[in-house]
Amino acid sequence: SEVTDPQWLERIARSVTIEMGGHAGLAGSPMNGAYCRQTIIPNTLRLAQRIGLAVLTARRDHSDPADAIISVTGGCRFLRGKVVDIERRTTKGFARGHLVLAGVGDDSGRVVRIEFQNENLVILEHGEAQVVVPDLITLVSTDRGEPLTTEVVRYGFRADVLAIPCPNLLKTPEALEVVGPRAFGYDVDFSPIT
Repeated sequence: SEVTDPQWLERIARSVTIEMGGHAGLAGSPMNGAYCRQTIIPNTLRLAQRIGLAVLTARRDHSDPADAIISVTGGCRFLRGKVVDIERRTTKGFARGHLVLAGVGDDSGRVVRIEFQNENLVILEHGEAQVVVPDLITLVSTDRGEPLTTEVVRYGFRADVLAIPCPNLLKTPEALEVVGPRAFGYDVDFSPIT
């Protein structure tokens, strides 16, 4: 039988993933070259490669890995801090929760909350959304620039919170219906980071 829409495919894939202990592979969405060119975000693998090289170079040169990531992505460091609270639960195949970081150094006195559903969705400061999907919210360890995913981040970790602008294709009204903040239940409009 055939899957009728992407949402149905995701529900099936999530249920299989849960049954497989949280890890499963999926091959799907075959497409021809013309459709691929219309719908993919080009150069994502090259960007990943450039980020990795920048981090490795920063480590070798004993410079700041977060600054290296920022220079490649055009993003910004939203906060340098320490994880002081984290709540995580798995529901319907999603790791959901939040973490709280207290600023250190130049960011001392600031406190931010990051809410996630497998991926980081929104940065809140003083209860107000500051950065939202589809812009990328990522945490990296302050010392080595290692990515800190929602599954591995723990109380006490020191992290740089980076905000990285999403590709223009994800800023379209059609894309925002699927990957914007309202798609995840947030009553806030997408406002791109600058």
